[in-house]
Amino acid sequence: MRNGFKIFVAENEIKSSVFFEDEYDSFVVKNESLEIAIQGVILNKKELMQTHRTSDFTSFFVDLYKKSSWSVIKELEGEFSGYIIDRIKQRLFVFTNPTATQKVFYYKENKNIFFDTSLVRLSQSIKEKNILITPDLNVIYELIAFGNVLLDHTPLKNVKKIMDGNVIILNLKDLMIHSYSYFDVTISKPYSGNKKDAVDQLNYIFRNGVKLEYEKDIQYGMTHFSLLSGGLDSRMSVLAAVNQDYKPNIFCFSQSDYFDQTISQKIAKDYDLNYSFVPLDGGTFLKKIDELTTISEGCSLYTGGIHVYHAFEKLKSNNRKIIHSGLSGDTILGGFVSEPKRKKPDYKLLLVNKTFLHKIENRVNVILNSYESEEIFLLRNRTYNRIVLGSQVLKNFNHCQTSAFMTKDFTQFALSLPESWKYNHEFYFLWLNTHCKESSKYLWEKTLTKPNALWKKKWGEIVNKKFYKAYINYILKKPELTSMYPYQVYYNNSKDIQNYYDNYFKENIWRLEHYPELKSDVEFLFSQKDFFQKSQAVNVLAIFKLFFN
Repeated sequence: MRNGFKIFVAENEIKSSVFFEDEYDSFVVKNESLEIAIQGVILNKKELMQTHRTSDFTSFFVDLYKKSSWSVIKELEGEFSGYIIDRIKQRLFVFTNPTATQKVFYYKENKNIFFDTSLVRLSQSIKEKNILITPDLNVIYELIAFGNVLLDHTPLKNVKKIMDGNVIILNLKDLMIHSYSYFDVTISKPYSGNKKDAVDQLNYIFRNGVKLEYEKDIQYGMTHFSLLSGGLDSRMSVLAAVNQDYKPNIFCFSQSDYFDQTISQKIAKDYDLNYSFVPLDGGTFLKKIDELTTISEGCSLYTGGIHVYHAFEKLKSNNRKIIHSGLSGDTILGGFVSEPKRKKPDYKLLLVNKTFLHKIENRVNVILNSYESEEIFLLRNRTYNRIVLGSQVLKNFNHCQTSAFMTKDFTQFALSLPESWKYNHEFYFLWLNTHCKESSKYLWEKTLTKPNALWKKKWGEIVNKKFYKAYINYILKKPELTSMYPYQVYYNNSKDIQNYYDNYFKENIWRLEHYPELKSDVEFLFSQKDFFQKSQAVNVLAIFKLFFN
């Protein structure tokens, strides 16, 4: 899964290379007129084959392409990317999945055009053609301000990422590039029914999404394997599977004895589910700076996935391919709604460091003004550009992460619901307590209350969690129990980690010598006491180390 493909196009020349094997639902077909390569998991492959009464998916896809051209991609659900070279029509189509968890990048320089599923490999291909690549400093400041890059940006100047649900069409005659959306999250017809019917319909869609994932395990001959923490999204996913008679193996990783472990352990025990746990204690994994920057490719902060990398590195191997999760549940059902009405986006739910925001504020304002919905802006720029880093990490272990919260049907339906319903997670609570009431028996890590009444959420966030943190910090003096992964505590308590970061900074700050303003800003970040800003400084250096020196 992790190796992907690359394509080089120049005048009268097109070269493609595929690095994946025939695993998952991946396939490659080549003949004189057509070349198609698709890599990944097609969750609805079986349903498509049954509907169209075929036993050969590759032939079915080729035939459907001949009938409907690139719109054939609309039929696919899952974790995939691919390309189609049509030598008769002189067209190249390159695409990613609806949530852009499967990254594809591209770059055009005069009559040289590159496509690649790896930004690192693409940068190497560009250099091999003696083309100079330079950093996009505006994007570097985006990364510092927001924790990830925005839209289709990358840290490499003029190199772009194919956005969620998009296909790039290249005319091989004149080398003109156009981008089209085959699944557009901005087009969602407002829901017109009542709230009770909406809850029932949402639950029906969600259960179908869970079934689609788990049936895929059976098709592959794999055991079910699901992530579970102390949050709501993962428990909703696991219990929806259990209620449909699936029995997933459970995996959790966090600071030992933190609520993510204790809550998930209790759920697994109550439902007799096999449970595995990897502790994050001590945080020695924070030294894997280069490894995670290579995976994130400078498009999001490496710290967002470094604990996931550690956990799966330590996990004993077993019979699994798909990693079931609750990715995006909280966000698609209210987490990105700051007011009980539709509003244009602002920085509030995306900003992580405002120190240098002024340097890119005008540029960012143009982006913000191009969106009518805060929710859609954040879905595209936070979920699809930041939160999915865990999916990239799992690809490194040849696993594919899925989530029933991220199917096309669920996304469209959730976005169609009024913001006033989703505000403060009211609709989420109504759904949970109507169709999965058993999940409300357990504490919610976010509030340390049971999610069986909306007032408890407000109480927990404002009072309960704050008193708990004060008690842990000042009475018990165990600050490591304040978070799933208390990076600041790990850093403060480890001279080894401190020395590693100091040395990394000293050994790599020279890489910014041609960018004095950025160098000064990075030095300022590293001089701060908190680990987050130090790691941001190091992240910039790691990006320059990876791509530019």
